[in-house]
This record gives sequence, C-alpha cells and structure tokens, in this order.
Amino acid sequence: MDEQIMVVPRKKLFGDNDEKAFSGFVPKEKTDFIHVIKKSMVSRPRKDMETNPEFKQIIPYSIFEHGGKIFIYKRAKGGGEARLHEKYSIGIGGHINHLEGDNLIEGMKREFHEELEYKDDYNYEIIGFINSDETPVDKVHFGVVFMLNGKTPDIKVAERDKLIGGLESIGNIEEKRELMENWSAYVFDNIKSRMI
Repeated sequence: MDEQIMVVPRKKLFGDNDEKAFSGFVPKEKTDFIHVIKKSMVSRPRKDMETNPEFKQIIPYSIFEHGGKIFIYKRAKGGGEARLHEKYSIGIGGHINHLEGDNLIEGMKREFHEELEYKDDYNYEIIGFINSDETPVDKVHFGVVFMLNGKTPDIKVAERDKLIGGLESIGNIEEKRELMENWSAYVFDNIKSRMI
C-alpha cells in the first residue's frame, strides 16, 4: 500500500486566486496558517501528491539551536530525496503521515527523532511558514517552521550514510548560504539577525 500523507488543497491555503500566496519565509506574527491547515488537512497517497501542485504537502520543518549555534547538515547520496542531494540544510523536515492526522507537533517530533540522535530536553515554538513555487519540489510542499532550543549540544545525525552534520556558528553557516536548499536559505536569512 502506498504511503498516505497529509496535504491541504492549495486553494484552501491561498484562496481561489492565490491572493494569500507568498514566496519565501513569513513569520507567524504576520500571518498564521495553523487554523487553515488543521481544518483542511486530508490524507492522500504520496505517489499522487509528488507532482500535483493543486495540493500542498504539509512539512513540519525544525531548526535546532543551542548556545547560539544551529544544526546544519548536508544530504549524502544515500539519502532519499535525490533532488536535494549535496545541498546544505538547517531544517529537519518530513511529511505528516495519516496516523498523525492534523497533529503537527507529533509529526515534527517523529521526524526530528528519526533523523537525529538527541536524548535531552528541548523547547519548541512555531516561528513561521515557508512557501515557494520555484522548483518542482517547492511547488508541492508547504513548510511549518519550528524553532527547537536544546538544553545541551549533544546532537548528531542518526543515519550517517544519508546525512553529515553538526552544530555550527552563524558565521560558518553564512559561508554555506549559496549551497543551501531554498527553504533553509529563506529561514536562515530571517533568523540570523536575531541570533547574532
């Protein structure tokens, strides 16, 4: 059976004429899509959604921070999404499966702990949203951005054949900015000024 994921019809998110559409990162204070997402999410087969821009796959996208440093990683060729290989990212993200229903928090936690080894406590909050229609990947995804503040720096990738990464300073990450996937670049540009 094909994987079932949670999606929202594009028109529910952005209106019949895309009047609420945006490109890049929008802070939650400016516009909050949470109510619409929770009200409008439906389960669909992933294979049907990967190339259907009439729906946006909802992706909890987590940025991990500790002591002024952010977790950054690079996708190795062993990773699943070939379109993102060799790109840097500061976001841990993935689909919400149908068993999680409209629970963004459960989806965020599951993805975070699948991708990374972190046994300590962390606080989290939704800080904004990501949307873009620049690439085939972007056209079918919508990000809900979480900021995770870890109690300790003891974090590492779980699947070392798929990801390479660790905590780095804002300055070091800035040097990799041009090699980032779109979503990470959008979020990094917004959060770096308040972390320096």
